[in-house]
Amino acid sequence: MKIERIISKNDKNVIVHLEDGEKLFLSKEVVLKNGLRKGDQISDDLSSFLIKENQLFFIKQRAYSYLGRRLHSRYELTTKLKSKGYESELINIVLNELEDKNYLNDCEFADAFARDKRKFRRFGSYRIKNELIKRRVNKEIIEQVISEVFPEGNDMEEAVYHINKKIKNKTVDELDDKNLKNKLITFLIRKGFDFETAKNAIEEVKKGVGQ
Repeated sequence: MKIERIISKNDKNVIVHLEDGEKLFLSKEVVLKNGLRKGDQISDDLSSFLIKENQLFFIKQRAYSYLGRRLHSRYELTTKLKSKGYESELINIVLNELEDKNYLNDCEFADAFARDKRKFRRFGSYRIKNELIKRRVNKEIIEQVISEVFPEGNDMEEAVYHINKKIKNKTVDELDDKNLKNKLITFLIRKGFDFETAKNAIEEVKKGVGQ
């Protein structure tokens, strides 16, 4: 099949008209990359190749768009691209390329995510671990990031912060109340702290009450 004409559809796309009446809707990037011109012969194999290249181009553009807003884990990006109807095989080709170029990096994502959630949301290490697990980050990466973001080995500071914000003007006697203690422990566990940290944080807060 011979190309009869190439017409711009908009700033990014063109319509390639073939002599048998068929049309190829391609990005200008793919057309330029493959040097397509009026009069060129397009075999069935080349047509299939161009269509695949075109799909890869648009998957990559959408991936860049997502990454331009914030860092993503590979799993997050895969999920978003699949929701747009792209094929898994093509998504993997694009994401492998992005990883090779370091545009997509689960280590960098996990580190940025953990530091952001500790600094601005005061999440505990257990909560951060669970959030990263949901995003399918490798277990070894998670352990490394947690050890770097919580170098002191615990998240007592964050737990104390949440209790102080919660109790406001409670007295020591009130903090000794079993029901209140249980409520505070449950509250901290929901915030992502383990039982031991929650219990110790309450005792730490009690030391500062009334001072």
